[in-house]
Amino acid sequence: VCRVGLDFPTIEVRFEHLNVEAEARVGSRALPTILNFSINLLEGFVNFFHLIPSRKKPLTVLHDVSGIIKPKRMTLLLGPPSSGKTTLLLALAGRLGKDLNLSGRVAYNDHGMEEFVPQRTSAYISQTDLHIGELTVRETLAFSARCQGIGTRYDMLAELSRREKAENIKPDPDLDIYMKVR
Repeated sequence: VCRVGLDFPTIEVRFEHLNVEAEARVGSRALPTILNFSINLLEGFVNFFHLIPSRKKPLTVLHDVSGIIKPKRMTLLLGPPSSGKTTLLLALAGRLGKDLNLSGRVAYNDHGMEEFVPQRTSAYISQTDLHIGELTVRETLAFSARCQGIGTRYDMLAELSRREKAENIKPDPDLDIYMKVR
């Protein structure tokens, strides 16, 4: 890409004062037993009509988290189990569950989430993502590319191919398939 004078668009992600809260049952009522499930179902039905107050307690998942993810850099996110790493990544990708309360600001290139669609530029793949074990890495990427298409970058990839042919540049096959999958 650099040899033909093309740059991919870059995105800077800023998040300021992120707070994520959930409502959860505590104590023995949090255990997934048939009795608790039945009681929780009945309580949810009664709470729907506001006949009794909810017994769920607020649980803070993220508290006042701020940071910047710079473009063209690898970012490592470390923390102990249950520290909110997955919740932070889901919040940045715009994929938080509807039962979670998010406050704070997430901006992509200084555009808020209300004016930017992060799902078009970012993806969150769970650690339990499944792949076909019999395929090589190249075959997996090629299969993914065929299923997803090359998305909104078609014009840029067409221009890249045109310039590579004009400069008589033969791209590395592994890198070429990777660029087309992304």
